[in-house]
Amino acid sequence: MMRLNGAILQALAVVVIGAVVAFAHNAVNVNGINPFRKINDVPVVEDSVPEEETNKTEGIRFVTLDGFRELLDAGRTVIDARTAVEYEEGHVPGAVLLDYYEMGSYLQAVLPDLSMDEEILFYCGGPECEDSELLARELYMMGFTKLLVFRGGWEEWEAAGLAVESGLM
Repeated sequence: MMRLNGAILQALAVVVIGAVVAFAHNAVNVNGINPFRKINDVPVVEDSVPEEETNKTEGIRFVTLDGFRELLDAGRTVIDARTAVEYEEGHVPGAVLLDYYEMGSYLQAVLPDLSMDEEILFYCGGPECEDSELLARELYMMGFTKLLVFRGGWEEWEAAGLAVESGLM
């Protein structure tokens, strides 16, 4: 019985020490996550809302390929939320890399080029990828409110045979 109690105490100590180390690492890591942020409170305009109403709404809006292309042609900033490897292999012309999972590594370089007053476009791998929406939610928490997510992402862009750039910018 004494051995069992000792083993349980040791296991508990390992769990507690592991949790403390993990929280400390998260706190000092450039890609650390604030566990208290309310990322799900970001307003999202669903596709079913009439377009004339979506232009009056702050938060995240979803755009189609045609809408994405129109805004891209109008000179809006485009953010690629995929990894650096995927970005280097090919990306939407003029897109800026901001890997959602390495966000802290890129923010210093990307944030100065973003305007709180202008629409920002996001895309990632395709319809099943949520990284662009998650990244848009993170930027909303930083004060950006005109955020547009192209759900079709790279997959739909490439399938449409549209222009592609490759390499790192």
